[in-house]
Amino acid sequence: MIQITTALLACRRRQCTRLAAMFALVACAMPSVNRGEDVDVVDTVSTVDASQQPESSFGRHDMVLLLPTGPMHLRVMISSEGKSLEQSRQDYLERLVTMLDTDMDGKVSRDETSNHPLFTTSRRFQDNKFLSSLRNKRPFSEQELALAVDRAAGQMVTYRQNNALAEQDLSVFNVLDQNQSGLIDRSEMRLAAAGIAQRDSDFDQCITFDEFLAEPTDTMAGVVVNAIDQEPPGSVHAELLRNASEPILPARLVRRYDGDRDAHLTAKELGWSDHRLAMIDTDKDQRLSMQELAAVADAKPDLTLQVDLSDTSGQAMKVIGHGDDDSISARDDLVRIKRDGMTLGVSYRYRDPLAEATSNASAAFNAIDVDANGYLDRDEIADHQRFERYLFDAMDKDGDDRVFADEMMDYVKEYTEPASTTCQVTLLDTGNGFFQLLDGNADGRISIRELRACESTLLAIAGDEAEINPSRMTASYRIEIKRGGVSLFGRVDRPTAETPAALLAPPSGPIWFQRMDRNGDGDLTWDEFLGPRDIFHKLDQDQDNLIDRSEASNADKFTG
Repeated sequence: MIQITTALLACRRRQCTRLAAMFALVACAMPSVNRGEDVDVVDTVSTVDASQQPESSFGRHDMVLLLPTGPMHLRVMISSEGKSLEQSRQDYLERLVTMLDTDMDGKVSRDETSNHPLFTTSRRFQDNKFLSSLRNKRPFSEQELALAVDRAAGQMVTYRQNNALAEQDLSVFNVLDQNQSGLIDRSEMRLAAAGIAQRDSDFDQCITFDEFLAEPTDTMAGVVVNAIDQEPPGSVHAELLRNASEPILPARLVRRYDGDRDAHLTAKELGWSDHRLAMIDTDKDQRLSMQELAAVADAKPDLTLQVDLSDTSGQAMKVIGHGDDDSISARDDLVRIKRDGMTLGVSYRYRDPLAEATSNASAAFNAIDVDANGYLDRDEIADHQRFERYLFDAMDKDGDDRVFADEMMDYVKEYTEPASTTCQVTLLDTGNGFFQLLDGNADGRISIRELRACESTLLAIAGDEAEINPSRMTASYRIEIKRGGVSLFGRVDRPTAETPAALLAPPSGPIWFQRMDRNGDGDLTWDEFLGPRDIFHKLDQDQDNLIDRSEASNADKFTG
């Protein structure tokens, strides 16, 4: 066992060294990038800033948001249970080797992996003498074991982009623009609250993002198994959010911001201060070449966060530092930055990949088990290509041509465990951000309190203008950080018309307050309050017919 794990560590170091050398050669030899190029961006190496965090505790991951006015540099110190993602991956690999090495000879043989999901190809050799005679007899090497884990788990950090919310934000504008003139005038500002209130389709006294859709999309209950060659839904290409250490980032920056086409970027072109540019301007010519731009990841970031992917307390994300010129507001689950022409929110959402995958698999099992006899047979899976091709045989460990629910769940758990060593960072383009402007406390709901302030909010946006022109509105983005996940039966992160979970803030306040606050908007109306009316009025100190969290905290003073 010590032999395998030690060899694995040595192999990882050799692979990182070779990859770093190869990337350096590619960066030097690549003067430009094809304009049509667009690939998923992955972050495979955690470079720890020892001056900020202990090396054994946190992994540093730098990313660049390519905004219209210039790039924004974000640094996230990602950990899980006090370990970096790379260390978590290595720990899982060691546990896997221990589990597979049943004869405890320090090696993992081909037969020992035959029933594990990460080595599904091993099953085709079973009960086939001819194929078995052709099979390699040597044990798995450390490189092959590491590759199997990497193939199942994916890269340490993946960057994605979802533009669906930008289209939904147009639905919010259409509700405000009642005469469909393309502008929001003063009379429409006065009527805005009434128009928004009419969108409360579930009558819970608050309006969520999805309730603004003119024709809500009907989604089927449960999960439908995708064909193995089906394209994943939604946008997955991170066009605007890039890994700061990718070798081609300097070329991307020059291509996007080089207004005079001299292959160099000035402070004006980048939207930076002269002082910030000077920090990486090694030749002091007041402009940055592609070689100098390669040091962007090492420069001082605009925002530095610390995130613990294993934290469920609502305090997993902390702000370590930010630029002096930023207008920033922060709470435990959301950080919001405002700049000229842009609003950016950064949020964390706890994710349990195992719970998601088992729930997803359970729904798939029930959908496919049409005769409800508690197991799947080959007739029931005939219309599901992924099951037909390899999943059925892989799950049917006892070879009885039936897959029971416990067999499926065991397979899913083993296949999903490596995903806990990954992190997914998603950029949400929320358009002009009309919903975010009306949702003052950024909890994902427009409450009664915010409806009352709707007209004044819109008037403040209009300023001296008689109308609000959406073309002059600021761009609005949101970055969501969560643990990675995987699903064999359709995507667990499928984009839908529903309000993304990242936009809904978790409940807070006294426990009794959270239980009464059925719509989760942070206020209790008389309809929600379960106590006597005189107690309601005593708690409602500002007499606005709403009890907020701070007023609820004073309940002990009145109840004794």
